[in-house]
Amino acid sequence: MNRDWAIETQAVWKRYGLPLRPWLRRQVDQLRGDNNKDRSDYGPWALRDVSFTVKHGESLGIVGKNGAGKSTLLKLIAGVSPATYGSVQVNGRLFPMIELAAGIHRDLTGRENIKLLGAIMGFTAAQMEAKIPEIEDFAGLGDWLEKPVWQYSSGMQTRLGFSVAVNVDADILLIDEVLSVGDVNFQKKCLNRMDELSNSGVTILFVTHSPYSIERLCERALLLEDGRITASGSPSDILSAYFKGALDRSTVIASKDRIAADQREGTGAFRILDINMHDVVSGREITAFSTGDSAMFRITLDVREPVPNYRFSLRIVDPANTVVCFVDVPLSTRQSLGLERDSVLECRIDNINVLPGQYWIDLVAREIAGPVIDSVAYAYAFNVHGDSEVMEQMEHRGIIYLAASWNLIDKGELERASDA
Repeated sequence: MNRDWAIETQAVWKRYGLPLRPWLRRQVDQLRGDNNKDRSDYGPWALRDVSFTVKHGESLGIVGKNGAGKSTLLKLIAGVSPATYGSVQVNGRLFPMIELAAGIHRDLTGRENIKLLGAIMGFTAAQMEAKIPEIEDFAGLGDWLEKPVWQYSSGMQTRLGFSVAVNVDADILLIDEVLSVGDVNFQKKCLNRMDELSNSGVTILFVTHSPYSIERLCERALLLEDGRITASGSPSDILSAYFKGALDRSTVIASKDRIAADQREGTGAFRILDINMHDVVSGREITAFSTGDSAMFRITLDVREPVPNYRFSLRIVDPANTVVCFVDVPLSTRQSLGLERDSVLECRIDNINVLPGQYWIDLVAREIAGPVIDSVAYAYAFNVHGDSEVMEQMEHRGIIYLAASWNLIDKGELERASDA
């Protein structure tokens, strides 16, 4: 039997709840002479015909919207829940980080829970005693290890569970969103440790809403939609497909005739009615530009009362909800932009060096040191294209593109120049 794989799922279907209702529906259909053999008609299904293999030492990321079935899939692999149809096989010692408090007893101390989790993994008391110093150092909980876990915050529980998971020599790690809890320094420590584990041959199955973590940690990724695997490939390819599907234009002003001016919060001294984007040279309306280009944004305002001084902010957000840039009306020009009547506010941004992809714009207007006048999230959506040099940078995605030149200098010449 070929055992090169660590995880293998074959034609997995998962349905929660009692199967009586779908069974009765099928019986009724058969009595009517309808011998429908399409299993998808007898749901609802959390997972539908899911098949994939993870090799030993491979890092696989799973992305998808809420409700796509990501957590359900990890629970099946962990053995927490059985598949309705199909098979799930695991080859190796597995540690599932699929719940913050999985396997942790609230009435036991942190140290006692370390021993408990080790016992669940199959380690002897002596083996865990040898591992405890390393786990304690990684967790950084200090005297809290002597206190019962019910006194811990959710972030401290995550520290405890993750510290055990990455220090007990598991062959396979299942990680579901746990990196989103905890302080920045601990998240950095976790990511570095996962890099080490991946390089040492540990198999990692990683689910997160932080897509850039997928690109950093994973060699391959799957896109899960409505319980089905709809794409498989490199992290950059899968994230591009995920972002494309995530762009919901139903909230975008430009996808409607105009946004209802009265259906907004704020003082309402003026309302944002429309926004569009224009080429800075020709003035024509555009919906996309290339990395490094400039663009003019024109924002139509319905002015209800004079506003001599205000703050107006335009924020560019990527599909991972990362704020790429924040452009505010400068203090020196605020009074010159005072509003007396219905107007169009122009904002020109030069050299927009964001990477190719899809982006949103949020708009916020405030009184000076006062309340919000109007605010529209996801007010506009646009695309950015890139040439071959820019697209090459997409292999390791960041947020912006920085043009750079590279030179090779003889070390001896550099030392002689510094001594001169």
